[in-house]
Amino acid sequence: MRFIVILVIPLLLAASTTAPSRSVWDGVYSSDQIARGKKAYSSLCARCHGDNLMGNDDAPPVVTNEFLNSWYGKSVGNLIDYTQKKMPSDGPGKLTRKQCTDITAYVLNANGFPTGASELAPEPEAQNGILIQQKK
Repeated sequence: MRFIVILVIPLLLAASTTAPSRSVWDGVYSSDQIARGKKAYSSLCARCHGDNLMGNDDAPPVVTNEFLNSWYGKSVGNLIDYTQKKMPSDGPGKLTRKQCTDITAYVLNANGFPTGASELAPEPEAQNGILIQQKK
């Protein structure tokens, strides 16, 4: 009986780990969400990352290959978690998950990823299922 339990536990743990099943190329946010994200970015992020998203002396750009290269292979949830926990740099953790989700939709769109019919959900489980990847 112990032998079976030992074999079953690793199988259950492996089954609970889900890999991203969608990509940013699948249109994972809406145009309404981009508009909200742009407004939030302008008021909360632009002072450091610039109105044109190209950064300045205090912060890196969020629309360049350098930015994307650091996020390829990670999930949208990773990017949103980072934003929520680390931004703004002078007061990390002040942004809500919804603000970070909308801002991320705006930033992804500014990087050339397509708009879709539905909004990017604010739940981490949904966000973690979306992979940031280079063109197919």
